[in-house]
Amino acid sequence: MQFQASRELRPTWKRQLPRLAILLAVSYAAICIALVCMETRLVFPGAYMEHRGPGEVTRFNSAHPIDGEVTSLAYHAEDGAKLLGRIAARQHPDRVILFLHGNGIRAADLDPWTRRLSDTANATVLTAEYRGFQQKGFTPTEASTIADAVSAIDALSNVTGVTAANITIYGRSIGGGIAAGLVAAMQERGDPPKSLILDRTFDSAMQVGADRYFWLPVRWLIRNPYDSSERLRNFRGNVVSSHGPPDQIVPMKNGRALFDSLTTAHKTWIEVPDLSHNDRMSDETLRQEFEALRTLEEQSSDVQALGPSANRPVPNEPVPNEPVPE
Repeated sequence: MQFQASRELRPTWKRQLPRLAILLAVSYAAICIALVCMETRLVFPGAYMEHRGPGEVTRFNSAHPIDGEVTSLAYHAEDGAKLLGRIAARQHPDRVILFLHGNGIRAADLDPWTRRLSDTANATVLTAEYRGFQQKGFTPTEASTIADAVSAIDALSNVTGVTAANITIYGRSIGGGIAAGLVAAMQERGDPPKSLILDRTFDSAMQVGADRYFWLPVRWLIRNPYDSSERLRNFRGNVVSSHGPPDQIVPMKNGRALFDSLTTAHKTWIEVPDLSHNDRMSDETLRQEFEALRTLEEQSSDVQALGPSANRPVPNEPVPNEPVPE
């Protein structure tokens, strides 16, 4: 009789199941809440890194640029905050490039890349910066990084005398998502850019996150989706996109999905067999990108020379973003 009573008091798996379900539900909700709270750190880790400066404070002077040297260009964000980009100027450049970097680094850390990009393309190159990446007290967002890219291209246009539409936009990783937002903003104001290079970027940050964390409702939780496919859907300019199969951070399938979604007739895909996400891009691949871009530009110029397109917007002069006085 005593043995039977002890068996009745002992919990069975059926009695434990509701408790286990509640525990799992609470744990799942806690993980979702933590993901929302940590999103900024996950999407913009470079904003939380210890600052490593360039080691010199030479400021860019448009009246007396130092050919080939990387200096600082100061300009204003939309809220009046001062941004410091890094610029490599050329006396007689073949093109002007705005470079938009990824989320795990800062413009001040990219001087070797800025100089190499300038040398390879014989270009004046501005590596832009985003609010929150160079100063404390500001939390970057998708909207703020895109707005900062708009400020950067207008500042670069102002100091070089090249219209924003004729500046080549080069975006890497999440910088490609920012570049897509910049293109959409320029199209909206009537001066769409002619040329865009996308380096190891994605169709959307939301899709990358949803694939990686398939067991979480990322599409419902993410606040910075960076939907590049949607933003570039109506872009008719020249696009070169490069990616490598070993990339595990932004899988190549996401880069290819973005490329395939582009409706422009002037686009080229470059697959680099051994290129991982954080690998140094070789000089050969970099030259290949610009050779492909020149070919596209020549082809699109030939098409435009045949006659005006009824659907092509008439470019307007961009509103200059005056650099901050040195």
